[in-house]
Amino acid sequence: MNAIDDLAETHRLAIDSLKQRMADFEAHLKASSPGEDLSGLRRDYSVFKEHVWSVLTILQQQMLEVRRSSDVIEMRHRQKFLLLGGVPEKSEEIVVEVVASILTRQLELPDVTPASIKVCHRLGAAAEGRPRPILFRFTDLALKKKVWRAKTKLKGTSYVLSEFLTRQRQSAFTVARKLFGVRSVWTMDGNINIKLPDGRRRRVFVYEEVVELGTEHVKNLFFAREFLPNCNALQCAKFLLNFT
Repeated sequence: MNAIDDLAETHRLAIDSLKQRMADFEAHLKASSPGEDLSGLRRDYSVFKEHVWSVLTILQQQMLEVRRSSDVIEMRHRQKFLLLGGVPEKSEEIVVEVVASILTRQLELPDVTPASIKVCHRLGAAAEGRPRPILFRFTDLALKKKVWRAKTKLKGTSYVLSEFLTRQRQSAFTVARKLFGVRSVWTMDGNINIKLPDGRRRRVFVYEEVVELGTEHVKNLFFAREFLPNCNALQCAKFLLNFT
């Protein structure tokens, strides 16, 4: 069985268990007579509640693992892709030639030619005054990495080079930059890296991991020193969820 089948089976067993325990609890409650000591029933309910929370926690963890597995597979298919933003649109443009010209000229990489790019097109519907980003795929992964390492040469230009992240990673990346600052968050080979306020570095993949780190370091975040000088963990978590 694959991960999804395992998760489905676990969910089915968990639901059956919860239904049975709920039925037992209701039957016991109906069978109790007025004035009967219900302390045992209360204990059973407490145990049942703990059981429910433990099951839900397991299910959440398994769902997170499935999301991660699916995300890794999708990101693997995107590893040769890059996005180039800030390129003015022109009528009847040959986009692949535009991209190759920019990368060759700005990054000083003569290896980049139209032939080295397999897929190349703009994303989304055209909007007046706002050029659409260009998605392109290299035929060779090594060349893609070479281009990515040279992207600092685009500083000071209108062009922005970024990785083609999955929706899940893009969400985590956006939130991480809001919480920790643009200079402390970057991507490499589809991985999201965060430099924490204490100097340590962490790699994250999903939104929940970012919020967890934000809650842990909230008092040291650039925006929180003024707003949350004395917050406890719960208040910090609520603030982060509203902020993101």
